Formats: sequence, structure tokens, C-alpha cells
Amino acid sequence: MDSYQFKVFCTVTRTQSFSKAAKLLHMSQPAVSTHIKNIEEYYQGLLFDRTPHGVILTKAGEVFYNYAQKILDLHDEMEQELESVMHKKTQQIVVGASTTIGNVSLPCSIYLFKEEFPEFSIRLEIANSEEVLRKTMANEVDIGVFEGFHDTPELNAIPVTSDELVLIASSYHSKDEEIISIENFLKKPLILREDGSGTRKILATALAEHGHSINDLNVITEMTTIDAIKSAVEAGLGEAVVPLLAVRKEAYLGSLKVLRIEGMKMPLNFNIIYPTHKSLSTAAKRFIRFLSDPEERYLC
Repeated sequence: MDSYQFKVFCTVTRTQSFSKAAKLLHMSQPAVSTHIKNIEEYYQGLLFDRTPHGVILTKAGEVFYNYAQKILDLHDEMEQELESVMHKKTQQIVVGASTTIGNVSLPCSIYLFKEEFPEFSIRLEIANSEEVLRKTMANEVDIGVFEGFHDTPELNAIPVTSDELVLIASSYHSKDEEIISIENFLKKPLILREDGSGTRKILATALAEHGHSINDLNVITEMTTIDAIKSAVEAGLGEAVVPLLAVRKEAYLGSLKVLRIEGMKMPLNFNIIYPTHKSLSTAAKRFIRFLSDPEERYLC
């Protein structure tokens, strides 16, 4: 039995639901059920009582849960001790992050992480998604955090959070309703992210589903940073497609207007990536858990 099965069991216990645990763990409900079934078969007894309102621990389940928590804590302690004995303990984590999450969410998350684990230091390197992928593959960073998916079998991917792309316009210049047609969108003067950005790739995919391409857009300029794009849009120089995560404050304050394009769904997922063959330090593992674990998640 591996430690992940203990984690699944503890998550089901805390949520009292297979479906809720599956959502938190980014797994399918049948996969969670299979893990629990395997544990119960191994110990030849029921650990959960199934009810119409969820699951609750049996007496045996309470015993298992208490020990499972201790085992998970002991596993973390063992990894730290092993690194110390083998002189492999690394105090610094180098994180490569794509522009949006690197500029908007991770600085706050790093601050909170440092408050809890002051013995570790983090260096944040911000680039577009394509460059973050390259740096991660080349071991120039310990882990990468970027938007979108990859089809590289040499990389592990751990989901962090989900978002969507939206069209933004200046609140002072735009008279559009909150939802505009694709035809109207194609006429808009757009400020676009550069080649290699995750945002641009997702936009291109959404356009292709409607028989269009980036070349059909009325692009007036390209910019490489989200802050420059927001400033230009606020000044009324054009409109832009950006992650909603990046403009929450401006939308709340009213300096930017958030629009959606009718029929164009542009979901955006952020993932932590690292090479499958790589042995991560305790520091890197702790930071990954800090960002992604459903019990801890501290993504700002």
C-alpha cells in the first residue's frame, strides 16, 4: 500500500464524500472508489458506512484514519531526514512561472509560504509558457507553473487552479454589452500576447473551433507583459484577451470592463510541471503541496 492511498482515504474521510474527494484530488469518482475498495479488501472489512448523505467512518475506519494521518506525517519527516543524511538538502527552490500566474498570484503565495517555512528561499523566474516549458525540460528551474496543457510524456503535471480567458475593454470607452458576437469580436482593435504565450495558444484553439485563426483578428500591436496590456486597454488604445485572474482587481474597481464572446469557451488551467525522472527536494515537494494540495492550497 502506497502513501497516496492513505491520502485518498484521509480526503474521503474529511469530505465524507467520494465525489467531493475526487474533485479535490483531481481524480475521477470511480478511481477514488477503487482505492477505497482496495484498502477495504486488503484489511478484509468495511472502513466506511455508505449512507444516502455520504460516507462515515466505521469503528475500524476511525482506527485506520488515525494511523493513516500519522503515517503521512512520518513519511514527510523521513524524506527530510534522508535528504539531510545524504547531504542533498536544498534550501532554495527555483520556480519558472508563466506571465499571468507569475505576476498575479505566485508572489503572494511565495510570501505566505515563506511565513510558514522561513528556512526555504524561492527564486521566481517569469517568462511565457513556451519558455517555462523549455526551462523545466532543461532543468534550469526546479518546477514550472504555467497555463494550459502539454503533451510531453517526460513531464509530470499537477493541477493548481482553473480560470478562463475573457475580453477586456476600457470602462470609459466601451459601450458593448457584457456578451458580444464573434463577428463583432473579429472587428475589435486587439492588443495580443506574443507567440509562445499560453493565452495566445488557447485563443487560437477557440478561434479554430469556429473556423477562424489569429490572422482573422484586427491586431494593432503585441505586448509581452500583462501589466502593459492592462495599461494600454485602460487608456482606450484597444482591447485584449486575458485571463480573468489577471484583471479581477481592475474589474472590481471599474477601470476595466470584462466581456465574453458568444459561443467561445476559453477555459484556462494552471499546472505545476517537472520532469518525470527528477528527484525533487523536500523544499520543492513542500511548495508543490502548498500550492496544490486540497488540504493546504494557498494560491492567492
